[in-house]
Amino acid sequence: MKKFGVVFILMFCHISCSNNEVDRVVAPNYYGKWKLTKMTGVFIPSFYINGNPQWQEFYDFKKDSTFIKIRIEETTKTYASGKFEIIKNQNKTHIKLTYKEDNDIIGSCFGDLSEDLYVNSEGLLTSTWRMFDGPGLFYKKMR
Repeated sequence: MKKFGVVFILMFCHISCSNNEVDRVVAPNYYGKWKLTKMTGVFIPSFYINGNPQWQEFYDFKKDSTFIKIRIEETTKTYASGKFEIIKNQNKTHIKLTYKEDNDIIGSCFGDLSEDLYVNSEGLLTSTWRMFDGPGLFYKKMR
């Protein structure tokens, strides 16, 4: 009976360790510059032309938990900044942005000073704005 108990415990430990290896996900480095590379829209077709963005947009995440968002439309550059936090739950990464002040480039579903971004399965940063009839915005890590 002792042998059975020892074998059972060893098998349980092996299975537990094996499951941890499978579930472990290497977290990418979220700090740095992310560039808008894709824009989609269902309800507002004027937001995209043949899948190419009508404006350039960047997020730059700093290691001190601050960020800058830059939008370039034709010859106009618009800046917005604030603080962010990275939240991980259920193998999903959520980046919660809080802006210092109101700005037209905040992609908020609720019209407040916050913005929510998620890292999708392709490693792209995506805006939640599309869930509320806004454009689908996808950003790729540049550096």
